[in-house]
Amino acid sequence: MKEWFKYEFGYINIDDHCIYLTNSGNWSETRDMSEKSKKTDAKADSKKSSVLIFFIAVSALFCYLIFRNLEIGRMSITLILLVTIGSYSIYNYLKSDIGSKFKIPLDKIALIEVNNDTFVIHFTDGESKDSTYKVSKIEKKGEKIIAELIEKINNK
Repeated sequence: MKEWFKYEFGYINIDDHCIYLTNSGNWSETRDMSEKSKKTDAKADSKKSSVLIFFIAVSALFCYLIFRNLEIGRMSITLILLVTIGSYSIYNYLKSDIGSKFKIPLDKIALIEVNNDTFVIHFTDGESKDSTYKVSKIEKKGEKIIAELIEKINNK
């Protein structure tokens, strides 16, 4: 088994041994990946903070442009559309960088709960603590793959 699919903040790669949460879906990204731990959580939080600061800075620039044009009295629909589309495009481009990046060995998964295009994984993390991770907005392809994975885990 070697499958992958997209979710809200990146990609899920699955092989016979682990589930990998990645940013690109590229299998080479999974080679040196570690299990979920305080270290991976801290790394993810730092990355999210950096992306958020960048997004706030860009949004502030867009707001400045709009207010500056309002002051001058030259507000145009084009500028409003450009700012709206630009903000949305930047968010879509950066949202894969917000996602977590770690692996979950299949033998450490206790339960996978599925609800439409969302699933929650209950597992033992790299520090031997019970942990959960919610994955949202998975592709239709992913729903089928997760159903197969649940069957595989239940048959062990």
